[in-house]
Amino acid sequence: MKHSNYNILLISLTIILSFVLTKFSLSNQENYSVFAKLPLLGEVEVQKIETDITSVDDRIKYSYHVSPTKIVDFFDSKISSGFILGKLEKNNIITEEYFFKTEKEDFKREIQFQYLDGYIEEVNIEPSYDVSKISNVSDIMIQESIDPVSMFYLITDFEYIKNCNKTIKVYDGKRRYDLILSKPIKNDLSYSCTLTHKKIAGYKPEKIEENKLYVSDLRFVVNDKQSYEFSEVSLRNNNTDLLIRKN
Repeated sequence: MKHSNYNILLISLTIILSFVLTKFSLSNQENYSVFAKLPLLGEVEVQKIETDITSVDDRIKYSYHVSPTKIVDFFDSKISSGFILGKLEKNNIITEEYFFKTEKEDFKREIQFQYLDGYIEEVNIEPSYDVSKISNVSDIMIQESIDPVSMFYLITDFEYIKNCNKTIKVYDGKRRYDLILSKPIKNDLSYSCTLTHKKIAGYKPEKIEENKLYVSDLRFVVNDKQSYEFSEVSLRNNNTDLLIRKN
């Protein structure tokens, strides 16, 4: 696996491809709110997420933009955006490229993955993370994983998660973790899974040894068409419990 600096030509080609996809494809936009579960205050909205999925033939682009709400100034003031590019096979997305950018005042980080046959083949991070105090994420761990945007796309797709018997391996450029789906609960109005977050690598060694599992819920509700659509999911960002809810 190759780890290299950003390839300017590749970025240019990506921008051109993104323009073509946007110009000639159908678009579906969705919005989400991110709530932090805080002591005494309860749920406080801290971020907004805007997503846009465009497709033409068997090609697909799924992009997102995350911004702070400005309601609270102690959580995370960074603005993040990015996308995945790929193709559709039997209604499943096969990611070919992942791009992530986060900005805050005078700091910016960009992360890009290139996939080959559904596996992460090349990782570019600028500037790189300081990994001197965290456990090593091996090339094998990276290759067998997917990026966070592909993960979010999948867990919001009922056809993918139904039966709640999957383990999703995720790598975000620094951390490697598993999301384990289990224990489906179904009724006339909703469908939910237990979602277990397990740290694998890229964390401080004592956190790995602690082996503390974060258990939450992934929930779908029945819409007007009598099919299940994503409603909300609880995830963890460092030590903060987050609730992502579709608007």
